[in-house]
Order: sequence, then structure tokens, then C-alpha cells
Amino acid sequence: MVGGGGKRRPGGEGPQCEKTVDEKKSKFCEADVSSDLRKEIENHYKLSLPEDFYHFWKFCEELDPEKPSDSLSASLGLQLVGPYDILAGKHKTKKKSTGLNFNLHWRFYYDPPEFQTIIIGDNKTQYHMGYFRDSPDELPVYVGINEAKKNCIIVPNGDNVFAAVKLFLTKKLKEVTDKKKINLLKNIDEKLTEAARELGYSLEQRTMKMKQRDKKVVTKTFHGAGLVVPVDKNDVGYRELPETDDPATAPQSGRQSETPPQKKKKKEIVFLWFFVNIFSSAYKNDLAFRSPRS
Repeated sequence: MVGGGGKRRPGGEGPQCEKTVDEKKSKFCEADVSSDLRKEIENHYKLSLPEDFYHFWKFCEELDPEKPSDSLSASLGLQLVGPYDILAGKHKTKKKSTGLNFNLHWRFYYDPPEFQTIIIGDNKTQYHMGYFRDSPDELPVYVGINEAKKNCIIVPNGDNVFAAVKLFLTKKLKEVTDKKKINLLKNIDEKLTEAARELGYSLEQRTMKMKQRDKKVVTKTFHGAGLVVPVDKNDVGYRELPETDDPATAPQSGRQSETPPQKKKKKEIVFLWFFVNIFSSAYKNDLAFRSPRS
């Protein structure tokens, strides 16, 4: 089994963290995943993954050592995908993996480049969880969820995978009526909560850092995740758009509903503001105005 990678470090099972009085400090300890696998993921995706990504993989290994990616399939209907496929060694079993564009791997219809899928759920709604980044050279700001069959909205669900799955599990518990299933979910809930507590991860849907980020958002964007723009000393980098959301959100209900004049107007607005903002250094406006798959 390829699994979590590498030999365990001396000292027994679980994350090799120094014991401190403040358990929250332990989340800065590295999960027992080899540096080779970490580098392989970063080389393929050109992105750094937060430590909770690796800690959650080790948690799933404890639930199902043989198939960690499927450890939550029977109970929650969730499957670990995307960069987790590399930890599972799945990319090595496919002949075409060498030509695979990893940045498009498990990308759903409305997903913007800032969103990286790591867990999938109900295929009927195309439910998926993913890391959302404000910048590719920074770690994710939170874990978001989206149901691509319903809309393009990305809903923040905590700042780590443990929180996102915990919130999903809590909602699931309210829907289930079968006693055996309830006991199974409660058992997983206890293990997940304990693991998050020991590692120092918050299980809140909106942490203080997420609330602080909200204050930096310059526009909501059509997917609702918001846009944080680094500006220069003159506060240049973004300017308000002279249009409401209506012209650009119309395509989300189906391009067939657009009339030729509407399409022409939209194209004119996009091109005009693209060039205006490039020349005025408001380089992030094109992202704010961008509609899914436009």
C-alpha cells in the first residue's frame, strides 16, 4: 500500500508532537507523512498544502488503514480526492497520469482557480469541499463547500478539514433516523472531535481569522467567497465596478437565456473594464467581474 508514505518516525504511533501546556500549539507539528510525498504534491499542484491536510489523512488512515480515501464513504458518503490521490498512490496506477493537468483534476464547472477540491460527496448535487486561497503563493484562508448542480456559491466551512467534515457530520446526524447509523456517526464524531482537540484545530464554522479576512474583502464576487486585493501605497489595485451583479450572473442560469444584445453588452463591458483596469493598475477587477466559465 502506498498510503501515508514513508516510515514512521521513532516514538510510536500518531503525530510526533512535543507535549506542551497549550495543546493548540500542537497543530504546528508535522503529520507523519514523508517529505518526498509532500514535495510530490507541491510539484504537481504548484501549491503548498496546510498541515491539517496531512493530519486529516493520518486520521483517515486510522479509520481505514487499507483505503484511507474511502474511510468516510460508507458512513458519510464522502471521498478524499484531488491531492489526496497522490497520498493514496492513485496517480501511479494510471498510465495517463504523466500528462494529467493536476490543476484541473477534480475541478467542477463553477470552481474558480482559487478553489482546490479535496473531498467529494453526493454526485447528484456535485457536492465538494475544497481549500480557498486568496493567492497561490499563500496557504488557504478556509475550506469551502459547493454544490455545482445547484449554483456557483462557495460557502465557508471552517479554516481546516476537520472543521468542514465535523460540520457536515453534525448536519448528517440531524437527518439520520436509523439507530445503527446514528451510533456509527456518533462514533466517528467522537474520534474526529478528539483528534481535532489534540491537534489544536478549531471546529468553528467562522474563526477569528476568517472574520478578519471579511474586513479585507473589496467585493463579494459571484461565487460569494469574496476578493481580497493587495494594494500599493496609494491604495491602487481595485476600483468599484459600474455594474450590478445582474449582467454577469445571468449566464449562471443558462447561456441560452441570453439575447444577442445582452451577450454583446456583456462582452463590451468585460473588455472595456479589463483594459481600463490593466492600464490603471487595478489588476484584480477582472477577477471580480469574471462569471463562472466566462
